[in-house]
Amino acid sequence: MRTILVIDDDKESRDLISRLLEPLEYRVIHAENGISGIRSALSFHPDLMTVDVVMPHLNGLNMMKILKLIKLQIPSVFVTVKTDMEKYIKVFPSVVDVCSKDQLQDNLFNMVKSTLSQDHEREFNDVKYQLNQKEVFGLLGRSDRKKILIVSDALTQEMVLTMFSDSELYEFYFAPDGQEAVFKAVMIRPDLIVSDLSLPDFDGIMLARILYILGHPFPLLFISDKSDVETIKTASKLEGIQGFLLKSEIRKDHKLIQKRVETVLNISDADKARLQASYETVDVEKIEEFTMESSIWASMAP
Repeated sequence: MRTILVIDDDKESRDLISRLLEPLEYRVIHAENGISGIRSALSFHPDLMTVDVVMPHLNGLNMMKILKLIKLQIPSVFVTVKTDMEKYIKVFPSVVDVCSKDQLQDNLFNMVKSTLSQDHEREFNDVKYQLNQKEVFGLLGRSDRKKILIVSDALTQEMVLTMFSDSELYEFYFAPDGQEAVFKAVMIRPDLIVSDLSLPDFDGIMLARILYILGHPFPLLFISDKSDVETIKTASKLEGIQGFLLKSEIRKDHKLIQKRVETVLNISDADKARLQASYETVDVEKIEEFTMESSIWASMAP
């Protein structure tokens, strides 16, 4: 069903936009903040979004930055009380227009109708992910084996596989970078993610933050070549992080990672429920900390 997603923290604005767009005969669904907006975008695959720029928890600009990071393009109209927002159309190719809130009655319907008439399709721009034969069989089959997603370069993937070569307890899936890891994690729903801290495009910490915002509480174990105290401190604040191991130490003693994986995968149902609850309630301070810290946000400034 063709769908429009209205993202706005103000109920009156959401209701007004819904009434204005009613003649289009699209299903209109609502999200009351940027976090809910991202989750709804992935759940409902809308044909178009209207996005309020000023919202609590995760504002419209940061929401669009995350969608851009994972290369998800959905035609969008910024709805805002702010001026000079047209400059962001160059930053976010999926933003097709900007409508001032005091001009909603006069302009929004025609903006949305014009965009939808161009038959834009929601797309994952330049995203070409592949499943190898074992991964396909793992997803199609019904198995009691635990699923582990390894996010790293080919050399590290091979190292980890070698360590678990004689184990029949796990199914392994692979991603070379954070972008592919996000989509494979949502699709595969692994029991554990083992991720390198250093990744192309965005690092393991940003991967964990995006999965937190998307509401997917996968336990995550970091591995790295560097013993950076500040990085370890930052990583330890994240929800779902189950530890940090140096590759040099793993090479010396394979049992280090094997023991840690077994420990993580044997967490109790109560611990799993607590982790799920932490992702569902969303810690607003954590979200604000995520978006304030990241250098990626600065790189996307107009």
